[in-house]
Amino acid sequence: MTEQKTQAGPDEEKAAVGGRRGPAAVRQILAFGLETALLFAVAYSAIAAFPGHGALAAIAALAVTVGLWSFFMAPRAKLRLPWPLLPVVAACAFLAGAAALTFSGLLPAALILAAAAAANLVWDLASGHPAAGAAISSTGSRPTGRRAAGR
Repeated sequence: MTEQKTQAGPDEEKAAVGGRRGPAAVRQILAFGLETALLFAVAYSAIAAFPGHGALAAIAALAVTVGLWSFFMAPRAKLRLPWPLLPVVAACAFLAGAAALTFSGLLPAALILAAAAAANLVWDLASGHPAAGAAISSTGSRPTGRRAAGR
């Protein structure tokens, strides 16, 4: 076997290392920020609702939220919701988190979460796929093989 070496430019090197650029990276960051903000909203509102047992309430609320999200919404969920329903349910979850923040007294954070949720919903529906399904690299290719299939 002979190995052919080609000189890769900076774009190819960055893609080979796994770097994301452009809109796909922004969508991933927005999705991660929204999911993190949802977890904060759930924990904060549980603490505010049950001041005597705040830590226990926050742990229970987070366990339920993470369990439901991983069961229905996560990219590798066994029962992942179908495409048109997925971003709508995610937006409803983020808006529920914003409502929880509003009732807990954090109106500015609730407004930011609601605006980001609306922007994410529009972006997902306009692109035709959720941020988690966005291209893995700048070349638009997804990993293939046994490892990518989870076998």
